[in-house]
Amino acid sequence: MDSSLAALWVVVAALIVLLLPGFAWLVLFWERDQDFLEQVAGVIGSSISLTAITVLGFYLAGWQISAPVFVGLYVALLIVVLGSLVVRFLFPGHSPRSNPPNDAGQQPGLEGHSQPSRRTPPWIHLVFIGIALCLIVALRFYQIRDLVLPSWVDSVHHVLIVRVFLENHGLPKTLDPYLPIPFYYHYSFHALSAAFSALAQVPPHQAVLWIGQILNAAVALAVYRLGKALWGDWRRAGLGMLLVGFASQMPAYYVTWGRYTLLTGLVLLPLAMATAQDILHKGVSRSRLANLALLTAGLLLSHYYAALLFALFLVFCFGQAIIAGLRTGQWRNHRNWLLLFMGAAIGVLLAAPWLYRMWGHAQSDINLGAVSPSMQAVEDSYFPGYGSYLLHLLGPRRNTIFLIISLGGLPFMLRRRETRTFAFWAIALGLMSQPWGLYLAPFRPDHAIIVLFLPAALLLADLIVTIVEWLGNTRISRIAVPAALLIAAGAIVWGAWDTRKIINQSTVLTTRDDMQAISWIDANTPESARFLINVTHWQYGSYRGVDGGWWIGPLTGRETLLPAVLYVMGDDEYVRHVNEYAVRASELQGCSPEFWDLVNSAGITHIYLNQDKGSLQPTNMQNCPYLELVYKENGVYIYKILDQNSSDYIHPEAANGIVKFDT
Repeated sequence: MDSSLAALWVVVAALIVLLLPGFAWLVLFWERDQDFLEQVAGVIGSSISLTAITVLGFYLAGWQISAPVFVGLYVALLIVVLGSLVVRFLFPGHSPRSNPPNDAGQQPGLEGHSQPSRRTPPWIHLVFIGIALCLIVALRFYQIRDLVLPSWVDSVHHVLIVRVFLENHGLPKTLDPYLPIPFYYHYSFHALSAAFSALAQVPPHQAVLWIGQILNAAVALAVYRLGKALWGDWRRAGLGMLLVGFASQMPAYYVTWGRYTLLTGLVLLPLAMATAQDILHKGVSRSRLANLALLTAGLLLSHYYAALLFALFLVFCFGQAIIAGLRTGQWRNHRNWLLLFMGAAIGVLLAAPWLYRMWGHAQSDINLGAVSPSMQAVEDSYFPGYGSYLLHLLGPRRNTIFLIISLGGLPFMLRRRETRTFAFWAIALGLMSQPWGLYLAPFRPDHAIIVLFLPAALLLADLIVTIVEWLGNTRISRIAVPAALLIAAGAIVWGAWDTRKIINQSTVLTTRDDMQAISWIDANTPESARFLINVTHWQYGSYRGVDGGWWIGPLTGRETLLPAVLYVMGDDEYVRHVNEYAVRASELQGCSPEFWDLVNSAGITHIYLNQDKGSLQPTNMQNCPYLELVYKENGVYIYKILDQNSSDYIHPEAANGIVKFDT
C-alpha cells in the first residue's frame, strides 16, 4: 500500500475504533440537550466502554476475536448507523425521543431549585472550541515527536498485554508464554489498542503510543462535557477544556510515565460524573440511565482508581440528597437518586465477572490503614523520599500556581447547589492527596495528586469567568475585562509552550539505535534465545530494565532475564526467583565469576548492552572467553554465548590459577 494511503488508513482506523461503536450507541440513546462536542465526548466514552464489555462477553463465551471478527463487528455497527440515518432521512418524524420535560416545564434540582440558564454556544463558538480541541490533539502528538517507543516502566507491560491480546484473539486468562501469571488487570485501554492494531495493521507499540495520546486529548473534551453538566455554560466548560489541554502539567505528563490505563479511566470519569449530574438535576430518562450503566461498567474495566473516584462522587450525591430531604422534610427528588443508584448498579453487574476475577487474585493486596502525621511514618509506609516526591508532582512552578489559584473557585462552587457535590468531591480528592491519614491500598496519595488537575481546571475556569462577569459590571470593565482575558490566555500559552517538551528524558529507555538492534534480534536470533540485560532496583522490591534490552520481550517474543514488571503479580516463589536473578544482574561489573555463574544458572544465550547505561558495560567484556560479538552499532552491543562443551573453561584472570569454572 502507498505510504500516504497507509497513513490515511491509520487515521480512519483510529476514527472507527474510537467513534463508530459510540455513534451506534448514540443512535439508540440520543441526548438532544447536548451540543455537538458533548456528544463527541460521549461517543468516545461509549466506544471505550462497549469495546471493553464486548471483549469481556467474548471471553465469558469462550469465543475468539480475530482480525476478521473485529472487521465484522465494525461493519455490523456501520450498518446500524447507516440504517438509522436512512430512517431519519426518509421518516423525519421518526427519531429518538428527547428527554421528557419535567412537571411545570422545569427541570428539578436536588432540592427543587431551578437549573441555571443553559448557555448553548452559537455555532461560531462551537467551531472555536472544536479548533482548540484539534490543537490539543496536535500538541499531544508533537509532544511524542522524538519517541520511538512509549516511555518508562508501565509502557513495557502495556505493549506486552496488547501483544498477548492479539495472539490470544481476545482477553487472556494468563500472560503465558511471556509471564506465568494470571491476568486480572484493568484492560479497556489494551482492548482498544488491540482493536486499533488489528484494524490499522500497526504494531502494538505504535498502537499504544498513538491511542494513548488521542485519549490524553480526549480527557480535555470529557472535562468540557462535565463543565456543561455542572453549569450549562459553554464558556466555563470551554475554558476548563483549554486549561486541561494546554495549561496543566497533567495529564500531558502521563505520557512520560506510560499511564495509559489511568488516562482511559479519566476519559470516562468526567463523563460518568456528568451523566449522574444530569440525572439528579435534569431528571431521569432512558438514555441517561443507559449511558450511566455503560459508563460505569467501562470505568470499572478501565481503571480501578478512577472507578473509586466515581464511587466517591456518588456517595456525595446521595449524601446531599439525604441531607436536603431531612432539612426540608420533602423527598421530591428521591426517584432521581434511586434510579441513579440503579443505573450505577447495572454497570457494576455488567463488569462483575471481571471484578470477581480481580478480587479472587488481588484481595490480599487491598487493605485499609492509617499513617500518622510525621515524615518518618510516611516514608516507612511508602518509600524513602516520598514526601519530596509528592511535592515534585505538584510542579513545575507554573502548575503549582495553577493548582493554588484554582482553590479560589471553591467558594463559588460551594455556594451553588448544582455544583456543591462536585466541590465536596474536589475537597475529598485534595485530602486523599495528603500522605498521612487513612489510606486504601494499593492506592496512594500520589495517585490523587496527579488527578487534581481535573477539579482544578473546572474550579479555575469558574473563578475566571465569574471575575470577568463581575468586572463587566464595573466602571473599569473596558480595561479590566480584556486584562483578565489576556491573563487567562497568557496562562494557556505559557502552559502550551512549556509542555511542548513534556517528556522527561530520564524515563526514555529506548532510542532509534535500540530499535534498530531489536529489529536485528527479531530477524537474526532463534525464538528460544534468552537475553541478559542491565537492570536496576525500582520500587517496593521490584526491578526494571535500564535500556532497550528490556523491550526485547514485548517486541520480539524473546525472553529476557528480567520480564515486564507485572512479574510481581506472580506467586511468591516466582517473584523471589526473578528478583534473585535481578539482584545478581544489577551487581555485575564485568566478565567475573559472578557473571558466568549467572549466565549458566539462568540459561543465558545472548547479552544486550548499551554503552553508558547500566553497571555491565561493553568495555568490561573485552577479551571475555566464550563470547562472540554479533552486533555493534551506535553504542549497542549484542553478544552470543558460545558453546561450552569442553570439560572446563578458564577465565582470562585465571592464568595464575586463581579462578576456574566447571561447566
